[in-house]
Amino acid sequence: MAEISLITISDVQEYRRISASFDQIRFDGFVKEAQRTNLRGLLGDALYYTFMNDARTSGIYKDLLEGKTYVYDGNTIQYYGIKPYLVYIWLSIACREGDLFLANVGAIEFVNNPQQNFESAKSKDKIANDYMAKAQGYANDIIKFLNENADDYLLWESTDETNITEFITFKI
Repeated sequence: MAEISLITISDVQEYRRISASFDQIRFDGFVKEAQRTNLRGLLGDALYYTFMNDARTSGIYKDLLEGKTYVYDGNTIQYYGIKPYLVYIWLSIACREGDLFLANVGAIEFVNNPQQNFESAKSKDKIANDYMAKAQGYANDIIKFLNENADDYLLWESTDETNITEFITFKI
């Protein structure tokens, strides 16, 4: 399987300001990590590999990638697709592992210095965690979309049962 990047720099620019001259090799590395680790974990192996083979073609896998409207509990829901999820995962990785600090004012590049200020490291980690929280919101939308359209996505293993939290109680 020839692995394709599902997002581009212009996709990231729709959500946050980032230079169009961002190093393409680093960009692709972060995208591949997001896809191989996070997206594969979300979709499951079977759906992930089938999706990666057909994501850019028309049909249900393009809808999964690009988004569409659908009916849920009698209401029309706008599903935004997998791209925003991958964008926020990418932003988190770029912020945490790269020299990129993405603030409200845009991208700030730090010098990779082992004696970096502890406060700026904490700030980078907080922003990266915020991006992961936004990605989780989009992941929840993906799960809801797949559960509602499970007849179309036969390789999807519904997570309804796995979302149940088990509490262990002790009597003292």
